[in-house]
Amino acid sequence: MPVGLCALLVAAAVISSLPEVPAAKAAASAQASAQAASVAGAVAAAPGPQFGQGDGPLAADYNDIYLGDGSIPNTLQNPGTGIDARTLLRTYTVVAGDTLGAIAGRFGLAPSTIYWANKAQMPDPASLHIGQALLIPPMDGLLVKVGTKDTLASVAAKYKVSAQDIIDANNLPDTILTPGQTVLIPGASGGAMPAPKTTTTTSGGGRTVSVGSWIWPVNGYNYISQYFWSGHHAIDIASTVGTPVVAAVGGTVVFSGWKYAGSNGYGGGLVIWVMNGSRLYTTYNHLSYDGVRVGQSVRAGQMIGRIGMTGNATGPHLHFEVWLGYPWALGTTADAVNPCRYLAGC
Repeated sequence: MPVGLCALLVAAAVISSLPEVPAAKAAASAQASAQAASVAGAVAAAPGPQFGQGDGPLAADYNDIYLGDGSIPNTLQNPGTGIDARTLLRTYTVVAGDTLGAIAGRFGLAPSTIYWANKAQMPDPASLHIGQALLIPPMDGLLVKVGTKDTLASVAAKYKVSAQDIIDANNLPDTILTPGQTVLIPGASGGAMPAPKTTTTTSGGGRTVSVGSWIWPVNGYNYISQYFWSGHHAIDIASTVGTPVVAAVGGTVVFSGWKYAGSNGYGGGLVIWVMNGSRLYTTYNHLSYDGVRVGQSVRAGQMIGRIGMTGNATGPHLHFEVWLGYPWALGTTADAVNPCRYLAGC
């Protein structure tokens, strides 16, 4: 018998010995195999999802996100890193009764700091208006824009401050300054504020009485007999007994009465304290007469008392103070500042 015929007979015998498969099951199996092959082909042919597209968990391939190699400052990874001083500024909206000095006192700053930070929108220091938004630096200093040739060393030298002070004030991540960047130079100033364009009058002694929002607190002939210094946290304005004393700036009376030696370590005699902002206070001491009461509102230039020599005074004068906090709240003069920062004519 030929070999090929023998092989054919053996194969037929094997097939005939297998169990019979129902036709329906065989058809279902074939159909399932076909569907699986079709899906597999479709997946292989379709393009994968793109980053940022779709709503499902496969919409973003997070392996594509670049987190930096450590050589580039990443403000998202370190929110405390300051790149531009403008990010350090707060804003304040002017309300009725505000003055530049009162706003400065509220934040513990010099009026000139706020003026120079807002010079572009406030060319006249007395030109505040209700609703105006002012930029408030975090400390006294001057905001400057870095030029193309500026370096940290050159800027520090120009304003006579240390490079480290600039780094600390701006929370800089390194010593590189970028052209166009704004930096705060701590303690620096743009110079004296220009004289306000409002009407200015003078007293009989030739001293300025009214400049902008602050008023010279003594009418008539007067002169400064003692300036502010480390042992005298005020200015003394000498005049004759009975000379009118006026509110230097508007506010609310928080004390009016006698302060003898031993009371807060202070011998002011007959005094008036006026709150001119949340942190700014003015005090008028050694008076012979107090014409206001606690809780009363006073406006700048309004007469509130008269010159005297009550308390620890060797002659008739007004001992005038400016405080960045409630007077004597700390038991010391630490919060008292030079009134000449606020008054023209000092």
